[in-house]
Amino acid sequence: MGTHKKRRPNSDVGPEAPELNVMPFIDVFSMLNTFLLVSAAFLGLGILEVQVPYLSNSPDIKDEPKRSFSIRVDIEDAQIKVTSLWTAPPEDKVEKTYKFDDTDISRLHTDMIALRMKVPETDKLTLYADDTVKYEQLVKVIDNVKTVKEKEPRMNLPPGPDGKPAPNNFIYEKVVIGSVIL
Repeated sequence: MGTHKKRRPNSDVGPEAPELNVMPFIDVFSMLNTFLLVSAAFLGLGILEVQVPYLSNSPDIKDEPKRSFSIRVDIEDAQIKVTSLWTAPPEDKVEKTYKFDDTDISRLHTDMIALRMKVPETDKLTLYADDTVKYEQLVKVIDNVKTVKEKEPRMNLPPGPDGKPAPNNFIYEKVVIGSVIL
């Protein structure tokens, strides 16, 4: 018997062997490079003006901290606590508590109007709510500390520091919710 060599597949590479066409890959990469270069954020040069303090032998002039009025409303699941105080002495801290029934909510509303009329330049209060407070309770408190009701007379507040007239349909225009956890 004759000796035959075992042929391995693809052992004879000839002119009929397939070639790998790399031109589409080169086209894709050249397009990707173009888009990457166009969309890349290049370093922007800017000029920063810095005011360096100068040394002097004169005594420091310190502005006295301005005395301001702050109002904090703490909402818990069973009660509402309102704390009002001045930031500088004498502090005159006043705390009042209210329940979520209609009479206390109405009393909260009238007390908020009285606080605003007492210190008309304060247009902001901060509201803190516990995790157990329901959405309906939160909205009810915000409505009663922020807006004047339809049948109530409008508040005649003095104009703000910028000279613009104060809105008459708000008790406190700025209600900051200070305990939001997302």
